[in-house]
Amino acid sequence: MTDNRRNRRQSLLRGVALPILIVAGTGIALPAMAQDAPPAATPQTATPQTATPQTTDTAPDAAADEGNIVVTGSLFRRRIDAETPSPLTVLTSENLARAGITTVTDAVRSISADSSGSIPTAFANGFGAGSSAVSLRGLTVNSTLTLVDGVRTAAYPLADDGQRSFVDLNTIPNATIDRVEVLKDGASSSYGADAIAGVVNIITKKEITGIQGTVEAGVTQRGDGGTQRATLTAGHGKLKEDGYNVYISGEYQHDNPIWARDRGYPFNTNDLSGIGGDNNNAGSVVPGTTTSAIVAPSQQTIAGNPLSGSGLTSGPWQILNPNGCSAGQLRTTGSQGVGCEQNLVSDYAQIQPEQTRFGGTIHATADIGASSQAYASVSYFQNTVISSGNPNNIRSANPVNTLSIVLPALLTNGQLNPNNPFAASGQAAAIRYLFGDIATRSEYKNRVLRGQAGISGKFGDGWTYSVDATAAKSWLDIDQDGYINLPALITAINTGSYNFVNPSLNSAATRAALSPRVSTRATSDLDMVQGVVTKNLFSLPGGDLQLGVGGSFRYEAVNDPNQNANAQTIGLNQFTAIGHRYVTSGYFEVNAPVLTSLEINASGRYDHYSDGFSNFSPKIGAKFQPIREIALRGTFSKGFRAPSFAELGGSVVGFTSGRPPCSLQVQHGATGNADGTCSGGSSYNQTYGFGFQTIGDSNLKPEKSTSFTGGFIAQPTRWLSFTADYYNIRKTNVISAAPLSGDALSAYYAGTALPAGYSVTLDAVDPAFPNAPRRVLFVNGPFANAAALRTQGIDFSAQVQFKPTDDLKLTSRAEATYILSYKFKPSANSAYQDFVGTQAPYVTSSGAGTPQWRGNWQNTVQYGPYSLTSTAYYTKGFKAVAEDQFGGTDCASSSTYQGSDPNFNCKVNSFIDVDLVGSVDVNDRFQFYFNVINLLDAKAPLNAGNYAAANYNPTYHQIGAVGRTFKVGANFKF
Repeated sequence: MTDNRRNRRQSLLRGVALPILIVAGTGIALPAMAQDAPPAATPQTATPQTATPQTTDTAPDAAADEGNIVVTGSLFRRRIDAETPSPLTVLTSENLARAGITTVTDAVRSISADSSGSIPTAFANGFGAGSSAVSLRGLTVNSTLTLVDGVRTAAYPLADDGQRSFVDLNTIPNATIDRVEVLKDGASSSYGADAIAGVVNIITKKEITGIQGTVEAGVTQRGDGGTQRATLTAGHGKLKEDGYNVYISGEYQHDNPIWARDRGYPFNTNDLSGIGGDNNNAGSVVPGTTTSAIVAPSQQTIAGNPLSGSGLTSGPWQILNPNGCSAGQLRTTGSQGVGCEQNLVSDYAQIQPEQTRFGGTIHATADIGASSQAYASVSYFQNTVISSGNPNNIRSANPVNTLSIVLPALLTNGQLNPNNPFAASGQAAAIRYLFGDIATRSEYKNRVLRGQAGISGKFGDGWTYSVDATAAKSWLDIDQDGYINLPALITAINTGSYNFVNPSLNSAATRAALSPRVSTRATSDLDMVQGVVTKNLFSLPGGDLQLGVGGSFRYEAVNDPNQNANAQTIGLNQFTAIGHRYVTSGYFEVNAPVLTSLEINASGRYDHYSDGFSNFSPKIGAKFQPIREIALRGTFSKGFRAPSFAELGGSVVGFTSGRPPCSLQVQHGATGNADGTCSGGSSYNQTYGFGFQTIGDSNLKPEKSTSFTGGFIAQPTRWLSFTADYYNIRKTNVISAAPLSGDALSAYYAGTALPAGYSVTLDAVDPAFPNAPRRVLFVNGPFANAAALRTQGIDFSAQVQFKPTDDLKLTSRAEATYILSYKFKPSANSAYQDFVGTQAPYVTSSGAGTPQWRGNWQNTVQYGPYSLTSTAYYTKGFKAVAEDQFGGTDCASSSTYQGSDPNFNCKVNSFIDVDLVGSVDVNDRFQFYFNVINLLDAKAPLNAGNYAAANYNPTYHQIGAVGRTFKVGANFKF
């Protein structure tokens, strides 16, 4: 960015944005922001925040007292305005629309309690590509349970990082959502495994009449990223009058891709030298790898085998094409020869993948007699994400090592190899090359078919019952283009059929033979039946003592076959997970209103897995309301997470990036500095990608958790309410992918023994320093039960509501989460590592980091038919280092990846995004609205260490890379 542009931007902030942010800052400083309602207030749902400690349907409402619903995390019905001992966020469809939020993904991931480990759709080149999931408390997606109408659904067939199972929020219907409830408390006593961090319960509408729908279109300020969305729902029958309701709903959404080349610096390059960092563009240091091949004289040790190169060169590197670098690339010269520099980010990277989502729902509800109600629902949704990536490399270590690949001097027909300029002297040619003439494209098509039915009601003297059954299946079809087939590559090299000198001359048939499409299908299944019976046993001073008992049985399965089982496709990961199991559960809950001011709740659940383990999860909670204006609440619970199929018997290779430690860099020509850092040297010292290869272990134990929450709800006046809740979670037997990988890396570089069960695969030798120690290419180890993880923090929420006149209504809501600590202990003999305020945990969060503060503040003005809402989202900055990845949180001493200067980009700055939504009700049938996302066009802060995107963090700052976006739409009903 030039100085003039920077000055103009700063002037805009001072003149326009600063006053808004000062006001927003006042709101963010409020003492509460969590989203639980005041003791006696009407249910106030929040924006992408929380609301009154409300309720959740674990089953559709049966014939019951009006105003009572089943609370998420409970078996009992209670008043809509009655708070539970557990913190609960309620996001209604009306308030989400007011905030401009139209998808479950955006709703849940906007909650301040969503932290490291959540999955953004923008991370389209990750293991869970094309999906989206939430990570409450930063405990990763496998510790947050997602339900639809109180019942489980099928998981995404691919596990995040090949390990963590989750539900894809992109395949959940949006048009029929009544509310989303987020229980921010351990809930294994109610739901079993995976609810250590909390529960997200998406509740659909049980009654829709007439015809209603939405049409919407949008585009970014830069003229790209166009989006179109439409919904249409038709329903008939009123439950109160006709005793039944049936509706059918369909929806469609398409988002165009956004390319990094269409965004400004630094999101369109890996050359950060202009702002104090390193130039990490491909080929910036010779030898580097670009779509312009470079070669150097070398040796081939086995005739006919191009993979048998010695790994050493006997002369300088040179550009293979006599005409030099390809168009748009720069010639670069170094001590090891000549090469080309290429901006791969600008040429190939995407900020937003192309996404198309559509599906439909048929739902029916009917009264059965005077005291029961039955329902049935069938839905089908398809989510397709298409992403582009860098061309594939001729040099790879996964699954076959081709790092020493060479071009022979002679072809199989005895002729000199035209691709090898050293052929006449009988020398092989070491080669570095990206297949730029073969486009890399991945298409992920996830289809979910789900059926659910149930009945609930009353019988006898004060008995209630509910029975639910569901069957869900997910099919994920993956088509990948651009990967190189190893046998075809060896044939092409030996016969000379592929032109490395001028790839543009290769025929389509030659490219197709070298890179056939790789197509695979992964599936997951979940079939489940559950039933609950409750009874008011006797009266206590505060009300009736309630007892509920229930049971469930479910079948779950995953079939994620190895995409590269024959190891014939270089660069294609070999992750896999296949298995099935049966889970039988029994559970109970007792609610005792001991006094009018004191309620005690206790619950427990026993789960038995056919895998061979069982678990009992208890929970106790209490709410004390000494006066109407304030209530105190708290819970204590035990939870667990069952090992996933991938962890039990799968395998995965995960990749990250880093720089070798200074001790090794010095042996490769770097200069050691007085402050302990080093700079310069061969290309071996640059940031590079290395992997962690992990194998499943059938002897893994379930993760165990102990959770505590404690807080208060206050409503000193009718127009003001606020809450504060402290949480403390400790996990033991944490299942980690090779948890001692960091120790193994450190041991290798220190020349000491590696931990038992671990090994390292080394990179090819450095031709410039062939006798120097080699850097690590892979750390190999097992999934294992690591020692422990513990985190604690505070959730805040506040709400102010005025109605000065009958036509004017003012509402202000805010929420925030403050993480006090997030500590992980890799082994029994290691110390706790605190990740708060850093880029960590690195591997489990795609380098997303753990910001200490996240919050949002929404203000709405409603005047007659007009409504205007602004919502500000805040994420605090953090250090761009990670103790679990780079050896510490001190930039000067850790093995940083940011640049030769250890202080460059040591801090990722805070980020504030403001959205504006306005609407007008033309009449009872039509509403028009507009939405300006990222109103101030705030720019994502620099985060060079995040490998999910180029120089920014898509988990927290995606909209800052996309930029200001406009949407307009209309809602209608007849």
